[in-house]
Amino acid sequence: MTLLQNSMLLAWIDRTDTVLEGWYGRMGSWLGSLVVALILVFIVHRYVQGGFEPISHGTYYAALSQDPFDTGVVNPFRGRVLAPLIGWLTGLRGAWFVLVPWVFLVGFLAQVNVWCRIQGATPTHALAVVLAIAFSPVAMHALVGPGFVDAVSYFLLAAAFMNLDRTVVTCACMALAVMTHEATIVLIPAWLLAAGGGWVVGKAWLKRMLIVAVMLLPYALYRSWVLRVDPGALSTAHYFSVRNVQSCLDVGPWATLVGIFAVFRLHWLIVMIPFIMGGWKSLQFRWSFVVILSIGSTLFIAFDTTRMFCWAFPVMALAGVDLAKHIGRKAAVLLLIGAWLLNFLVAPYTTTGGVSYRLNGIRSYVQD
Repeated sequence: MTLLQNSMLLAWIDRTDTVLEGWYGRMGSWLGSLVVALILVFIVHRYVQGGFEPISHGTYYAALSQDPFDTGVVNPFRGRVLAPLIGWLTGLRGAWFVLVPWVFLVGFLAQVNVWCRIQGATPTHALAVVLAIAFSPVAMHALVGPGFVDAVSYFLLAAAFMNLDRTVVTCACMALAVMTHEATIVLIPAWLLAAGGGWVVGKAWLKRMLIVAVMLLPYALYRSWVLRVDPGALSTAHYFSVRNVQSCLDVGPWATLVGIFAVFRLHWLIVMIPFIMGGWKSLQFRWSFVVILSIGSTLFIAFDTTRMFCWAFPVMALAGVDLAKHIGRKAAVLLLIGAWLLNFLVAPYTTTGGVSYRLNGIRSYVQD
């Protein structure tokens, strides 16, 4: 019976590959991925009981989209100008601003799908990786917290990694990601390592750093102007203040681990397999270690543990694909899908300030 079931599962993978290959053949890789991503975003939105009106931080970004340069109203997130500026320029202002991060979220999931296939994943394998990310707080935060701009940064960061061989394009994407959310800056070391094939080669890193620095110069001047005209805008001094650092340290190690686990839940176990089997000599392991260490450093100044570790999505994407090299393609697909199904037994949640909240009820909590 077990052999029969296994053969049926393997046959199902082959059929799914055939169907998806036909789909991408008719629609094109990008357009086909966008349609799949749009369907997934709709399903996840319903699954977590997502909203349609800006809440919490989203209200500040939505207000900023009305007029990004109006300093008449205090706005703590005035420095994260790119997404509100896009909303302002496209007419998606105020309540309509929620569509900006959602559009980028669809684009981001489509990118992950295409990115995995470029890395050698079959259509079903790539879809399994996309499912892991789509049904995680990486996507869920934008749906239960309409107006949050993190998804815009994810899209630009993914674009930076996908275009490593195009220096100007990858540098521009990285600079724009930083303009969207300053937390992205901690991933610059990992980005430089990825550009060098795992470790920095020659002085290529210096060239890219200089290009990004030049691109960010206008943004740095803008941030300086913001701090002069809007005393309520969050600054570097705020994040490194004794009070803020202490509040982050007060979260404690257990709540931190719980918050990190919330990002991919059981898929973290899948991520560990290629690392354990590849060992320290694996460039993938060392690169992922830099990503995790870099994001972990933000927890000293930011207590939104789960949201911060959502920036680790490249580790999930690349490890998910790399898994096939160690256990085989079909076994990798079955493990990823199995973990995805089991994750439904673990209610999706987010941890901030040492307290965990179920994501499918967090809107009511915030609004109350």
